[in-house]
Amino acid sequence: MEQGIQRIDYRLLQGCCLEAERADILSVSLEGLRMALPEAYGGTITSLVDEIRRSARKLRDLADRSQMHFTRVPVLLNYLDVILPCYSKTLRDMTDFYEDRTVSKDMRWRRMYHKMTQEASGLPLPQRSTLFDLNGLETLRTRIIKLREARGLPTPTTQIGPVLRPEVMLRPTPQDPTLHWAEQIFSLPLTSRTALKHIRPSTAYGPFQTWGQLNIPKQVKMLFRSHSQMGVKLWASLYFKTWEELVLFHCTFVSLKARNILTSRMSPREFKLGSESRLFQAQIRDDGFKHSLIVYRDLVTQGLRLQASVWDGELKNCPVWTAFVTHQSASPTWLVRKSDHRIWLKDVQLYVFCQQYHQQNQRKGSSAGAFEIDFVSDMGATRFIEEIQSQADPSEASTDAMEAIEDAK
Repeated sequence: MEQGIQRIDYRLLQGCCLEAERADILSVSLEGLRMALPEAYGGTITSLVDEIRRSARKLRDLADRSQMHFTRVPVLLNYLDVILPCYSKTLRDMTDFYEDRTVSKDMRWRRMYHKMTQEASGLPLPQRSTLFDLNGLETLRTRIIKLREARGLPTPTTQIGPVLRPEVMLRPTPQDPTLHWAEQIFSLPLTSRTALKHIRPSTAYGPFQTWGQLNIPKQVKMLFRSHSQMGVKLWASLYFKTWEELVLFHCTFVSLKARNILTSRMSPREFKLGSESRLFQAQIRDDGFKHSLIVYRDLVTQGLRLQASVWDGELKNCPVWTAFVTHQSASPTWLVRKSDHRIWLKDVQLYVFCQQYHQQNQRKGSSAGAFEIDFVSDMGATRFIEEIQSQADPSEASTDAMEAIEDAK
């Protein structure tokens, strides 16, 4: 079975390179067609050629990155199995239209454009590449399946992966001790992908300076301030396609800022995402440190996650790790109370934001797959279980869930 999985993995990733080559050949052909047709066709064909070339670059980039970030391959395989055959059929159909020597070049383009727009439910041909965006596939999966059926392609009935056995994926991902944690945090596979709505392009407002040409005296601390607004000026607005990526970036950013020697003070509100509500908080013993365990719910996506933060001291409230609560929590074996104050969670992927923290010290069980949470008080463990169980059905959540437990005061 494992050998079959590996063959499918290789076939799909090799297919990315093959389709990228097919796309390059087609783009050259369409460029020649554009030059042979009246100028009125130029804009539409140019847009189509640009999209085809962009897709080819992305396919090659995907195949290349899979060699370095192999732990993310299982996340992509099922999506790639839906996308690649449909994209390949699109390229082959366009090639057939172009090579039809029985009609004029003008008629070849007209047939290609109108017939392929019609089969995609009116989506213009140059815009078809939006269907093959991996980041937005969760919301576009149904449309792609319908397009496959309209083109005579069978609907995928079975999942391909994962490439790795489930018990292997649940083990903490080994980290290179020579690398900083921030260099590896986005290489870990996402356990879930919760799409965010109202996506807009990220924008940097400046001011900008050429790299290496900043004339800043040594030992000078500076902030970007607006003389007209007499306050801190907005420098950039970042928009993310998934809630999980937003959380990871925020935790990474505030962790790096809190540990920067140039940071004099941070407001407590900087450590909290504005769209999240705190449902629970209690003190835990975690790899020899005192941490605060917090349960957050995102008010927009209703996503649930756990976060361990520094309990006290200069780094108080700074995130140490976070874990997203996925569909695995519905299993009756996901949460097990091992003692009055110890709880084991199974199938939990930690994203760690601290070089001194070693999650393997909290991994228990024969396969080291269970993560242990050691509460300071029995009440903390009890309330945690109650809160997690109530979140299985948000309508049954307790009205006092927003109250934090203050242990060891």
